[in-house]
Amino acid sequence: MNRLLPIVIYIIVFLFVILPQSHEVFCAEYHGLISMDDYYSNESGSSYDYHLLTTRIRLDADKLNKAGSLSLHFEGRERNNLGDQDYYSSTSNSRIDTLNIEYNRKKTDIVAGRLWPKELYTERVDGLNILRHGPDSGIGVFAGIKPDPYTQEFNSNYTAAGVYYYRHKKSNSENLAFIHNGFKGKTDRQYMYGQASYYPTEKISLYGTITADIDQISGGLDLTNAIVEISWRPDYRKGFAIGYSNFHAFRLYESMDIAIDTGTQNSYYMRGDYRLSDKYSIYGRYDLQTLNYNSLDAELRTSNTVQIGVRNDNLLNSQISMDFNTTIADSFGSGYGTYELQFSRFFKDTLQLTLHSAYTQSTSDIIDYSDNIFVYDLSVYYSFSRMWTASVSYQGRSAKDYETENISTRVTYRF
Repeated sequence: MNRLLPIVIYIIVFLFVILPQSHEVFCAEYHGLISMDDYYSNESGSSYDYHLLTTRIRLDADKLNKAGSLSLHFEGRERNNLGDQDYYSSTSNSRIDTLNIEYNRKKTDIVAGRLWPKELYTERVDGLNILRHGPDSGIGVFAGIKPDPYTQEFNSNYTAAGVYYYRHKKSNSENLAFIHNGFKGKTDRQYMYGQASYYPTEKISLYGTITADIDQISGGLDLTNAIVEISWRPDYRKGFAIGYSNFHAFRLYESMDIAIDTGTQNSYYMRGDYRLSDKYSIYGRYDLQTLNYNSLDAELRTSNTVQIGVRNDNLLNSQISMDFNTTIADSFGSGYGTYELQFSRFFKDTLQLTLHSAYTQSTSDIIDYSDNIFVYDLSVYYSFSRMWTASVSYQGRSAKDYETENISTRVTYRF
């Protein structure tokens, strides 16, 4: 996949230099962004520091022909190690996330290249996607080579194909799909995916998603992921929601040669917020999680987490936003209590300053260990113009056995 990057650069130059010379013929339109992220990190217990520079490019070129039906989409990144030591990662330093040509004609969209199938974001392929759609619904099919799940590079051993349907209305929306993943010509995974949103009134909303895998040995269905949430907001002052999620590790029958634990993770939660006045509001959340794994002892399978907080949108009429919250957890054989405080202020909609600090007391019954961790952050975001923005963030962390500091900067140009 790295060999494609020079080709992509030539394409971008072609689009920006040659095509504008034929503007009267093509009337091409370009938009996207270029960003550079610099990340530096050091830890007191480490013999070397991390220093990485990541460049990201996203380009959408539309109306590349007279009919305005042809477009090109590209999104990629290049990571460079600026530190003294090599930075190891299973993901290649050069990544192409998206690179495709799209043709839109009346009610048919055809996309070829590296793509995410439209209305289906659980798969990515190097191949072809065809979508037949109406004003609020559509049906599509896709097929191709699946990027290597470990390196994201082109790998002909992996394949993917599927069919999907969607419908979007004002009061409800649905997505349904069936996906086949192959490995070296054999079935690696087959699963069904569904997602739905429903708004019976302006005050109530329901959301759900489900993934079920086909057991390639027994032929039955295994629930591998499910999320259900119902939220109620009777007015702008208050809101409440309850939800449930289930996660079950899925199996790759051909490309994975290790055994997986077939246990499940379950989570029940509820959250709410209430505005006391024009400035003050309170909020809270409770989570109950259970891990049903054979390898875990009974006392390590349950986690209870409670969070309570208060916000002020204009502290002492200073235009400073304040958020203070505390989180108490009894989590899988350990426990912690965290206290967080954050201040934020905008200056003329171009400059934002954020100061955040957190103090955590943690204990572990498993290894008889306790620690006090203090974290402090300072972030600055500045918008030079509609096209240029920049940000810098500093974070320090101090614990019993180590200290770390991270510095992140980003410069973005949008066009």
